[in-house]
Amino acid sequence: MKYYETLYIVKSEFEDDRLNKIQAEVDTYAKKKGGKIVNSYVWGKRRLAYEVDKERYGTFLLLQYGTDNTFTDEFNDWFELHKSVLAYMTIRLDEMPEVKEIRSSTPTETKADSSVKTDQSEQTADVSL
Repeated sequence: MKYYETLYIVKSEFEDDRLNKIQAEVDTYAKKKGGKIVNSYVWGKRRLAYEVDKERYGTFLLLQYGTDNTFTDEFNDWFELHKSVLAYMTIRLDEMPEVKEIRSSTPTETKADSSVKTDQSEQTADVSL
């Protein structure tokens, strides 16, 4: 099985619902053509190096997948026709990428950080002129 990585950029103005819909479309198309999704996640909004379709910012999404057949040309054609995609790039990977679990910080993690107590003497300071 050969492994590929496709980085694609969509318009930055899209909300989370629209991003999830586009990501699901791309994942579904890859699966329909015989691909096995390894990783698929949103990198986030970033400033583009140059304007693309009059856009200065874009949201980057990454898809890593494996396939036995070579449908990358069809996949690239599909990206060309998709109106929401500003730019894309597909590369072949030498080996299977490691599966990454995306996790967000939970309220308990932030609560544990705020439990650090400061010394009373650090809170007040005498200022003499």
